[in-house]
Amino acid sequence: MNKDPFREETLDIRGILIKYLRYWYWFVISIIIALTIAYFINKFSENVYQANATILIRDDRKGGFQPGRVMGELDMFYQRNNVVNEMALLRSYSMVDSALKQMDVEVTYYNIGRLVGEIRMSELYHNSPFVVDWDRNGSPPFNTPIHIKIISEDSFEMEIDPKSNFAIFSGSNQITEMRFGEIYRGGSFNLRIRKSDIFTPPSHIDREYIFIINNMSSLPGRYISSLNVSPLNEDVSIIRLSFQATHPDRAIDFLNNLSEVYVRQNLLEKNITAENTIRFIDQQIGVISDSLNMAQTTLEEFRQTNQMMDVGMVTNRIFSELNQLDSEKSMENIKRSYYTYMLEYIEDGKDFSTVFSPSVLGITEGMLTDMIAELITLHTEKGKLEKISTERSPAIQRINREIDQVNEMLKDKLVSLLDASDMLLRELDERIVSIEERFNELPGTDRQFLNIQRRVSLSNETYNYLMQKRAEAGIAMASNEPDHKIVDRARSTGVVAPNTKRNYTFAFVMGLGIPLAIIVLSNFLDNRIYDKKDVIDAVDFPILGIIPHNKAAAQNQFVNLLAFSENKSAITEAFRSLRSNLQYFSTDKTNKIISVCSTRSQEGKTFTAINLAAVIALSGKKTALIGADMRKPKLFTEFNILKTPGLSNYLIAENTLEEVIQTAPQSKNLHIITSGPIPPNPSELIESERMEQLISELKNLYDYIIIDTPPIGIVPDATSVIKKSDLCIYIVRQRFTDKASLDFLNEFAEKINAKNICIEINDMKSDGNSYGYGYGGFGYGYYDDDNGENRFSKWYHNLRSKI
Repeated sequence: MNKDPFREETLDIRGILIKYLRYWYWFVISIIIALTIAYFINKFSENVYQANATILIRDDRKGGFQPGRVMGELDMFYQRNNVVNEMALLRSYSMVDSALKQMDVEVTYYNIGRLVGEIRMSELYHNSPFVVDWDRNGSPPFNTPIHIKIISEDSFEMEIDPKSNFAIFSGSNQITEMRFGEIYRGGSFNLRIRKSDIFTPPSHIDREYIFIINNMSSLPGRYISSLNVSPLNEDVSIIRLSFQATHPDRAIDFLNNLSEVYVRQNLLEKNITAENTIRFIDQQIGVISDSLNMAQTTLEEFRQTNQMMDVGMVTNRIFSELNQLDSEKSMENIKRSYYTYMLEYIEDGKDFSTVFSPSVLGITEGMLTDMIAELITLHTEKGKLEKISTERSPAIQRINREIDQVNEMLKDKLVSLLDASDMLLRELDERIVSIEERFNELPGTDRQFLNIQRRVSLSNETYNYLMQKRAEAGIAMASNEPDHKIVDRARSTGVVAPNTKRNYTFAFVMGLGIPLAIIVLSNFLDNRIYDKKDVIDAVDFPILGIIPHNKAAAQNQFVNLLAFSENKSAITEAFRSLRSNLQYFSTDKTNKIISVCSTRSQEGKTFTAINLAAVIALSGKKTALIGADMRKPKLFTEFNILKTPGLSNYLIAENTLEEVIQTAPQSKNLHIITSGPIPPNPSELIESERMEQLISELKNLYDYIIIDTPPIGIVPDATSVIKKSDLCIYIVRQRFTDKASLDFLNEFAEKINAKNICIEINDMKSDGNSYGYGYGGFGYGYYDDDNGENRFSKWYHNLRSKI
């Protein structure tokens, strides 16, 4: 028979709960162990504190020209990208290292508790009773705990941690008694320990401490691992800084120093641009200043020699026109110098982040200003990315492409501006030449005086112009403000580790989850039969009954016959229920032939056969019990009767029927035919005509014929017996029979076309895994069980029945 493929599958929640409830003690033990571990973790772990700060990030773009930017890079995306870059910059090694250099973190101090319950180390930040000075040129034991015990007001004991690599390799692990202020010479390093301002003998004598000299090259990496930088939200460009440390003041100081270094660095970058502007103007001023001094000296000497203080009106008019043209030419030369300066920047591949805007020199060309501003922005962004990424990163490669694109456009623009400037200078020169022709008509002395005064005036105007621009650049530099702003200075948010509630919750979940996972996995891998549902899901044969677990029968294979000795036990009552259920099978048969089989041995086949025969006999029915398992005979030992003659003797015609039948000592209604001597061909004997003759004769003499057959999964002996039976009871033993045996039963029944099979579930433990006994079910407590069920078991079964 095959299982109905259309049978509806339902989730039996009650069954699942009961199934796992029987393992309650594993859950309790696991939870207790997990909570104990959590307790010690909370007790021994050093407190970790968190501090938070916020910084406002402003957009640092300097112009509006953005070649190459597409719709996917609008302002809001740029702002988000800018914030991400600034976040990475804040977590960069250089930025954190600069912040640490502003702090006193070269040596870390710890206090070791000595009182009952004070079992955790605690960091002493700016609160240590002593201070460690060490030689920076030496090689001290970096990151190695050094123990200090203050033994008096003037002395202490020092020991380098004996477990450290430094102590192992150097042998410097002995306890050394020293005085405060004395220099300790450790071979490759020297250090001195002196008392701090807070040292007080009553509070610090006999106390133990640890100090660690930190390796400053690796310290930024440790701080970065504890630093978290995140945007406040998506709508604003405010960054939240969070840092965790074992002392709240150290966390606050680090975040404040990091914020200040970050803002100050931004201001320094802006001032570099102003400094470059002033440097360029100073170079121009240096040239003009020399010319101006020389021209003024020459003018003064000429006046003294020729006793001339002024010239005539015509000469003044010519001088004024020439002076104006010279001024225009000078300004154009300054602009041309800037164009050449920018071309050199491009050709040399220099960083544009510190280039000053052309508007500083009065150059108002809009396209030029926008392109230079864009290059400044791109180079600034690239500089930030280079601190957190490599040249191969996609972001830097994208910026390099944009820089190359803008460079080409700017180069073309500068070349065209230089051409235009050259044209203008030539025009100015032509105008100057035409005026100088009129100038040559003047008297010689006037011409000499005018030439000298012309040089003085030109140099003076240019000098004043450059000085004005330098003053403006200096004012701009003095009024520079950083683009970023500290919104909230660092403040402590309290202890974040150990998180006592979280640890206990996690421990409880793990204590509950680990045994649950193990049980679920073991049940998933366990292919054995556990309850009636497992049988119903696998086969469509009816369940005749369920036999409960019996401790004595389970532990001793020779204790099988219980129906006579334990007449009021639950197991005997189960066999009575089994006997009652027999009337619903083969109702048209007056004399019922019942075979008892199983897939393999030790499933309770013989146990069921003898006890079922016993309870039928006790009801007054004449019952014959045949031991057809001639390979492993057992019936004679259960009933304490003779082993021979038996079935094998009858089947070979050695003895008659009357000679092989024995009456059970316990009941006159129960007659037994033992297996007899083990024959060499049991299968042939069972399939012989003598076997059919035996069954035919017994049907005339007995109401029930119970046949104990060999296991059908091992030998084929029982096949012919099952075919001749009115009913075949197939034994399934809980926690022993696997589900593959039920698949075998389906194939076996289909192969021999058996319609007379029913199931008995044997050795069922009522411990939460099973909760129904099907046909003829029974309950503990109505009869006294031989198992001696204790009070806890009764309480547990009552609890289970209420779930």
